[in-house]
Amino acid sequence: MSIASEQFSQSTVAPVFLDSPLSHGVLAQTLLDLNQCEAIGNGDLDIATNHISQCVVESLEATSCHIWLYSRDRTTLKQVATWGNSSDQSPNELTVDHHPDYFQTLSQQQCLVLNSCPPGQQGVISKTKSSFHPSQLPPYLSTDAPHITALLEVPIYRQNQVTGILCCTQHHSPRVWQPPEKSFLISAACMVGLTLSQFKYQQQTQVLNRQKRQLSLANIEQQQAEKAWQESQRFIQGILDASSNILYVNDFASGTNYYVNGFMQHILGYSPQEIQKLGPKFLEQIANPKDIQAIHQARTTLAQASRDKTVETEYRLRHKQGSWHWMLCRETIFQWHEDGTPLQLLGTATDITVHKENTKALEQKNQVLTELAMVDGLTQIANRRAFDDFLDRAWADRTQSPLSLILCDIDFFKPYNDNYGHQQGDKCIQKVARAITDAVKRRPDLVARYGGEEFAIVLPNTTQEGAKNVAQNIQIAISNLRIEHHHSGISEYVSLSLGIATAAAREERSPNKLIAAADQGLYHAKSNGRNQFSVGYLADEDEESVSIQTPCQLTLGLEEEEPSP
Repeated sequence: MSIASEQFSQSTVAPVFLDSPLSHGVLAQTLLDLNQCEAIGNGDLDIATNHISQCVVESLEATSCHIWLYSRDRTTLKQVATWGNSSDQSPNELTVDHHPDYFQTLSQQQCLVLNSCPPGQQGVISKTKSSFHPSQLPPYLSTDAPHITALLEVPIYRQNQVTGILCCTQHHSPRVWQPPEKSFLISAACMVGLTLSQFKYQQQTQVLNRQKRQLSLANIEQQQAEKAWQESQRFIQGILDASSNILYVNDFASGTNYYVNGFMQHILGYSPQEIQKLGPKFLEQIANPKDIQAIHQARTTLAQASRDKTVETEYRLRHKQGSWHWMLCRETIFQWHEDGTPLQLLGTATDITVHKENTKALEQKNQVLTELAMVDGLTQIANRRAFDDFLDRAWADRTQSPLSLILCDIDFFKPYNDNYGHQQGDKCIQKVARAITDAVKRRPDLVARYGGEEFAIVLPNTTQEGAKNVAQNIQIAISNLRIEHHHSGISEYVSLSLGIATAAAREERSPNKLIAAADQGLYHAKSNGRNQFSVGYLADEDEESVSIQTPCQLTLGLEEEEPSP
């Protein structure tokens, strides 16, 4: 019997078939069928691995096939799928630390081949005896070694390291594994790695989970790409062209393109031949000039990064017809020079133009909603929330100048509502709001609906005298409206009561004190007969209330000019 651990493109086993030879076309058709497997593309690990193991057994006419994967912390090896005769199985979990020699050599070989000697040669064993000593077999099969006459084991790679094992066994009948069969099993391992990559990718990219094509080829690192490409090129080529992403391989130093899949033409209109004719730095030739610096920065980051580093960059590429497409590019170093410098770059580009447009539209809608949230629906002036925000900012900015606040209330508004109806009441509030807004002429000032029939006017950089002038302007404006109110206790027309408060520069108390002072002024104006304004003063922390200035009343019914502010 012979044991072989061999390179992907070489075979040290004589091509001897003891059974009917398998057709290379059958293996090729099986791989093409696997390429169409929906579970592989969707990253459905359970269904995909079971389907792959079944196809391996049926295509190679083997006894069994087992797929093992590392746990998340790489401390154990767990069996995730099996097909055929499972009598050669050890427990479904293998502790890595218990078999250091095996796991250390696992990543240093392309495949482990155990062949039965051909008939007529020394070492032929009967079907009733063990073909191999248990020490020659992987530890997960050693307990049932008497049944195994041939074994073919292939490591499964993901992100530049071994992530599992694909094992095919033959029981009782002698067998010599042939190069097409080894290539087929390596390609099947690629399919498992592809499924695992897509499974991980689907977990991490929920924003793009509607994409139906596999993106996991972007995660294929140097070893799996080099090992699988030469022998399985025509099988994997179909997978590459079916990807919903542009995949490219470039020379790192010159930027010359070595390979680009057919999706480039679907997204940007360039055929692979046209891209390669662009020569060195082809990406910079079709990139938006504003984004070239980002491309160069990504290259610099890759050149300085560790070997498993993937760099993501967003930039715009020009379609062959002239339009711009936003692309999300993920790039990693694919091959290195002997001195450790980057040689080739592997990248994928995903069209995120629609995502970018949707994000921009969403931001605009959010801005509109934010603005609407600060506007009172009835009067179309600032609402209470906007007032609170504005007053907080004005208070914080009040370092060199005073800040004044006016609170005003429509006199006897409840009788107005009760007798004229709520619709007329709403119209009255709207007219009063417009009149106050017209009377407050400065751009920095804010007029807000404070609540119900109450309004607030914030006057930055305004003294108490200036606030009084504004209050008089507001009273005149309301008087000029001449909104009939026969149920008012003081006038035939709608009138306002106003409270004024002013905070000096560098005032250390909170803006709530300013509101309390203006509110107390408003209360005093109402208690003294309404249709007037009164000034309240900020109280010290130990005072029970604010001081009140004698109210000022406007004589109604007179056509007066607006007093100078």
